Amino acid sequence: MPTPYNDTITIITVVYNGADMIEKTIQSVINQNYSNIEYIVIDGGSDDGTVDIIKKYESRIHSWISEPDKGVYDAMNKGLQKASGKWINYMNAGDYFFSEETISTLFKEAFDYNKYAIIYGDAEFRTTSLSYIIQASDICSTNEFMPFSHQAAFFRKDVIQSIGFNLKYKITADTELCLRMLKKGFEFKRIPVVVCSYNAEGGLSVDNDVQRSKELIAMQAELNGIDPHSAYFKTYIIKAYIRQFIKKMLPAFLWNKIRVNKIKKSIFNK
Repeated sequence: MPTPYNDTITIITVVYNGADMIEKTIQSVINQNYSNIEYIVIDGGSDDGTVDIIKKYESRIHSWISEPDKGVYDAMNKGLQKASGKWINYMNAGDYFFSEETISTLFKEAFDYNKYAIIYGDAEFRTTSLSYIIQASDICSTNEFMPFSHQAAFFRKDVIQSIGFNLKYKITADTELCLRMLKKGFEFKRIPVVVCSYNAEGGLSVDNDVQRSKELIAMQAELNGIDPHSAYFKTYIIKAYIRQFIKKMLPAFLWNKIRVNKIKKSIFNK
């Protein structure tokens, strides 16, 4: 069924040595039934066969490069500069759209999309041992966490290109970007659609809890004027060290179950 909204939507996939996971990501993009998609793949110079998989689908990919970068957010900025769509989504290797109808469903609502800087939905949290649909919050403050998964978000290109990802934040630049948007007065809109299934088994924020916490503190100090040496943030760092220690000690399935409960209670459903 045709959708009332038909502006070009750009999907960007960032990958580095993801041969074991990128094919499903690519297939989930090219199989979307939305009729006006631009697809861009930014590879960080993989040497594990990832590029061969990209080439397998290059007739369905509008633009791709393979070259070293300065990290995931540098690669995401590279993709952003190549994008021509009205909206940008980052569906990185290991993640994928929840269904073939995801984009057409998300962009069929009867309201003025251009009023918003970010349109976002819900996400499936996925590990090898469990999966759970996480409902994003309707309240966007990003005082500590993003209220949605970035894979479930569509950023208006003119807004995100004017801001970009701040490369001094190696793990939390997506959270920092959203906080800066809110500070500038941009509005976000949640639509109750499950947009993506994301690989929560590992990743930058999961594997680097202490560094992530330090970046969040620096972000709050810079953008909200909060004292980074306050008792609250000292406790915050101590908790990060404890979490990192517990993660090393627990079986993966039990740690992932704890993470799901923490996300459900503390982040998305405030």
